[in-house]
Amino acid sequence: MRLFLIAFLGCCLHSFFSLGQIDAETAQKHVIVKFAPLALFDFDNSVQFGLEVPLGTSGLSVQQDFGYGHSSFNMWYSTETERPRKETYKSRTQLRYYYLERRRYKAYIAGEFLLKKVIYSENKWVGMECDQPWGNCSYFENKFVKTGRTVGAGHAKMGWQFYFGNRMALDVFTGLGFRNISVKAITPVLANTRVPRTDRWFEYDTPGTNEFIPSLAMGFHFGIILGKFED
Repeated sequence: MRLFLIAFLGCCLHSFFSLGQIDAETAQKHVIVKFAPLALFDFDNSVQFGLEVPLGTSGLSVQQDFGYGHSSFNMWYSTETERPRKETYKSRTQLRYYYLERRRYKAYIAGEFLLKKVIYSENKWVGMECDQPWGNCSYFENKFVKTGRTVGAGHAKMGWQFYFGNRMALDVFTGLGFRNISVKAITPVLANTRVPRTDRWFEYDTPGTNEFIPSLAMGFHFGIILGKFED
C-alpha cells in the first residue's frame, strides 16, 4: 500500500510539469478516479479514494468517496500504549455543478453528505452501580468495551478542478456545514454503569454522547482521468 501511494503521488507531481492535450472541455465526459491524501492525516485517519462521474454535458456530476482507516497507521498517537484499537469507515456523496469553465480549470459548487463510523475496541475501567447521571459509582471493573461513533454531516462546498497533461487533475475545495455526532455502546452494558471518556482530547467515545455542531470541510484530491482521448 505504501509503495502504491508513493507511486500515485509521484505521477501527480510529474503531471504538473507535463504538456498534454487533455483540457477542461475534453475531460468533461470522462470519469475521474481520485485520491484524498489529507484523509491520511485526519484524527480519524483513512485511505480514501473516490470516483467522479459526469451526468452528460449538463455541468452536473456525482462524486462518491469511500475510505477505511485503522489506528495502527494513525500519526496522532505518540506511544503504542496510548494507541487504541480503532477502525474508521467513511463515505462522502457529492452532487456538484460546474458553473465556470476555462481551458485548464473549472469552478463548481456542490452539496455533500458525509457518513462516518468509528469503532473502538478497548479495555476500560467501567463504573458499576452508579448514581445516574453524574453521581458516584460503587466500584469499578476492568471490562472489554466496544463503542461506535456515528457522524452524519452535510456541507455546502465550492471548489476548482484543474486539468494537466498526462491525464492528471487536481481538485481543490472548501465548505461549511453541520454534523451530528452520536456514540453508542456496541457490547451489552448493564444498567447504571458508566464508561469513562478517554484521555485523548480529540476522541468522542463515551456512550450516550449526542452533539450537533458546525463543520468545516477543506482539502484537495489528486485525480486520474479515465477513457480514450483523440490524439
